[in-house]
Order: sequence, then C-alpha cells, then structure tokens
Amino acid sequence: MDEIEKKIPVLCVGPKGSGKTTLLKKLQEIEGIDYTYSPVPTIGTNIFDINYLNKQGKKQVLSIREIGGEMVTLWNNYLDGVEKVIFVVDTSNLCQISAAAVMLYTLLAEPKLQKAKFLLVLSKMDAAYRQMRNEALLMLQHSRLSAELHNAPTVLEADPISGTGLDELRIWLGGAKKVDTI
Repeated sequence: MDEIEKKIPVLCVGPKGSGKTTLLKKLQEIEGIDYTYSPVPTIGTNIFDINYLNKQGKKQVLSIREIGGEMVTLWNNYLDGVEKVIFVVDTSNLCQISAAAVMLYTLLAEPKLQKAKFLLVLSKMDAAYRQMRNEALLMLQHSRLSAELHNAPTVLEADPISGTGLDELRIWLGGAKKVDTI
C-alpha cells in the first residue's frame, strides 16, 4: 500500500440552505443526488473524507468538515489548522447573499485563517433570472475583496445536482483524480 500524504484539513461553511451537504455528497459521488434529493439541514458538523491522487501521484486524503449554517456563531471553534475554506452561497437567494457577505468578511478577517486558501462556491439552486441578478451583486462584492485582501477567494460556479463545477472544485482542492479507498 502506498504511503498517504498528510490529511488536508478543509472547512466547508456558508449560510443555512446554501447546498453545502449536497455539494459534498456529490463530490463524494454518493448515489441518489438528483432533482428528487432533499437534504436534511445539518445540525452540528459532518466530516467527509475524500481520497484523491494529488498532482505528484501520491494518495491524499481531504478531511472536509462541514459546519451547519445554524452554527455560524461557533465556526471560530473549528478554524485551527484549516488550510482551505470552501464557502458556499446559494445565488438564487438574495437574503442569503447579504448574510453570506457578512459571514465571508468575518472569515477573511480571521487571523487563524490568514494562510488559508478560500473558495467561494456560487451554488445554483433556483430560478435563473434571480440568480443572474444576485450573482452580479456577489461578483461586485468579490471584485472589492480582491482589491483589498491578499487572500481574496477564488470564485467557482457549481450546481451540486447536475455536477457542474465539481471537476474544477476537485482541481482547486488539489486532487485531479478520485480514488475509491486508501
């Protein structure tokens, strides 16, 4: 058995109902994630260990801790040692975008995360017209962040149901090829 590189600690956060659980289950290639899937809101945390071959061909484990949106006041307890942050926001929900901006700014300003890489996932969960308007608002926020911060987030559009954007997410996480077991 090949030696495993260290586990990469990843945090997945965002407002409640933004699609974090659906996105991570689809990333794990769990069966049954389609238009009939209806997730239960995360109360507490979930840990998703995803096995990949990294760019050097070594086995890699990403330990992704998803924290429920209801636990935003406790996010600070989970920041130690985090190397990457996936921040998910449902672009079809204007109220969620406003709340998400405050949450994201708070995380970006957090001293424990100064060296962490951030990925802002624009989750496409609903109506196209509202989504386009809301994405424009979010992109305006992102350009402001990019000008002001050295660790501004990378932006990725993804649809957890169809799987659009998952390959780009895997590349950002550092693994190009998923493996079944380690």
